[in-house]
Amino acid sequence: MDTRAEYRDQVNNMGKKEFTFQKMQEYGFWPAHLPTPYERQQNETEQDFENRKKLLDELQQLSEKIAEAYKGKREIEKKISSLKKEYEDTWDYEKIRAAVSQDIMKESIARRAEKKAERERQKQLKTEAWNKRKAEHIVFIGKGYSSLLGKKETDIQKLKEHKMPVVESDRELADLLQIDYNTLRYLAYHRDVVTYDNYYRFEIPKKNGKTRHIAAPKTQLKTAQRGILDQILQKAEVSELSHGFIKSRSVLTSAKSHQAGPDLLINMDLENFFPTITFERVRGLFQSFGYSGYIASLLAMLCTYCERMPLEIKGETKYIKTSDRILPQGSPASPMITNIICRKMDKRMNGLCQKLGLTYTRYADDMSFSYRGDTGNFAVGSFLNSVRKIIEEEGFHIKEEKTHILRKNNRQYITGIVINNEQIGVPKKWVKILKASIHNAEKLQNSGGHVSNHTKNEISGKIAWLRSVNETRYKKVIDHGTELLKRLNNVPKLS
Repeated sequence: MDTRAEYRDQVNNMGKKEFTFQKMQEYGFWPAHLPTPYERQQNETEQDFENRKKLLDELQQLSEKIAEAYKGKREIEKKISSLKKEYEDTWDYEKIRAAVSQDIMKESIARRAEKKAERERQKQLKTEAWNKRKAEHIVFIGKGYSSLLGKKETDIQKLKEHKMPVVESDRELADLLQIDYNTLRYLAYHRDVVTYDNYYRFEIPKKNGKTRHIAAPKTQLKTAQRGILDQILQKAEVSELSHGFIKSRSVLTSAKSHQAGPDLLINMDLENFFPTITFERVRGLFQSFGYSGYIASLLAMLCTYCERMPLEIKGETKYIKTSDRILPQGSPASPMITNIICRKMDKRMNGLCQKLGLTYTRYADDMSFSYRGDTGNFAVGSFLNSVRKIIEEEGFHIKEEKTHILRKNNRQYITGIVINNEQIGVPKKWVKILKASIHNAEKLQNSGGHVSNHTKNEISGKIAWLRSVNETRYKKVIDHGTELLKRLNNVPKLS
């Protein structure tokens, strides 16, 4: 390596001024035993040295600015000199001023054009990169729902603890749910106005005469929701106190968890149970499993919907959003989501009941509390206030008109199962209606009439229900109905 190349490397490594002082020491222009201005001086504190270095850096920056200014000054002087030569015969200041202004204007226009072209180029590059990213990834799922799409961190260890599948990208999610990637993009995007609704919407009557809104997903969405249930939600831990929509649990297991004939039974309902569970709560649930904000957002979009109303616009039916995204009744994933979200509430409620000697169960939005003991010493009002406080803190509300306090002299029931007697049962009116159905079908058959399949199926279903509740207690009516069904099913069909 030649000397110039060596010097260049040393300047790059140690700095121009430090290199200069080193050479000054080598050639005797600076005493070797004295530190250079860029080294700590004798009797100089560390803080003073740091302050001086900072000032030297500022001096260096000012020197460079001054040098740059002198460079500009030389270019201006060179330009003036050139103009003097050009106009030395006349030295017309007005002509010179006009020429200088014209040159400056041309240079300014050229610079602006160059900057504009560069901005357009950068904008084009940015647009192309964004379009490529949009084509390869889901980057927006609707206004108000996309805030966590930038959070891609997955807690793999947590997912493994829950024995849930590790999913880190939208394409992996589509594969897990066994749906096409473009289908996932479509289903996970919120639109305020749509021409095609992904839900069948209908109403079913309640006992109180009102109606319950049901939204059942159509085929593609139902496939995705079923995949979420099977692959993820079914692997989550649920409370032993919850008996709704869980394998091997039912209204029967809920009723049997309480002692028959309690001294006090309190039934309560949660108000607007499914609509209370919002998109944000569902997204937070999936995040609690270990999924990133990105994947949790996509899962929450698949599991929630918004209420819509049909509206005809220019001869075409549109479906307009009338609510924020909430949990739909009718989705295969919704019941398990509610059970998981209610785990903490169930735990707190059970802790309260254990302290006071009560038994607690929950079936979806129906909550039951039974008490055996001296009710004279049991403060019902105080207990209800404590229950209400827990429910409100967990983000739910009590349907006050559905709170029933039932004592021994009342008909005590839990989700339709009567528990007054030592043996559980169903309401007498329900059994009476079944007996009437059997009697009428039998009478119709004996008179040569035709008993419809609908009637036979209704009798068969009610008998199966009675058998599951208490076969011994209702043996007589079960046997009577079973014999009738055998006779009806053996009747030859008319040709």
